[in-house]
Amino acid sequence: MKQLEDFFGRIEKWVLFFLLGFLLAFSLLQIVLRNFFSTGFVWGDSLLRNTVLWISFLGAARATAEDKHIRIDLLPRLLPTFGATLSSLIIDLFSLFVCIALILASWRFVMDERVSGGFAFSQVPLWWFEVIFPFSFAVMLVRFGIHLGSTAMRMIRSSKGGPS
Repeated sequence: MKQLEDFFGRIEKWVLFFLLGFLLAFSLLQIVLRNFFSTGFVWGDSLLRNTVLWISFLGAARATAEDKHIRIDLLPRLLPTFGATLSSLIIDLFSLFVCIALILASWRFVMDERVSGGFAFSQVPLWWFEVIFPFSFAVMLVRFGIHLGSTAMRMIRSSKGGPS
């Protein structure tokens, strides 16, 4: 399981790397074209906005994988080990349900956008870019599920007196 997580983690990092590189290169190209040649790609700003969207959501999913997402963790710091683990379990369970709600809401949003037939630029449908919403929440759901499972196993082991 760890090897699979590491494999997908490397893919995620490379996708983020290439998206960020594309964002920087295309932004620079747009600036040069506008300032020195009084031209540019009409659809360029829309593409850049959507690239930022993808980087943001993939970055959030990556932060969840590395357990570096924003969290309020004052309570687990004050509680004894078992209480902190239980608190972590409850927080992960809550995060899991929030992800489910966000997947459902974002999927409905994407499908509504698909039906409305809006375009991001040229003949590229807007919903193609918005698919990142349910996808990233699904990735986070899996990650919270894995973390929830490992926390539950740690609690079971510690309650039996085994190594934690």
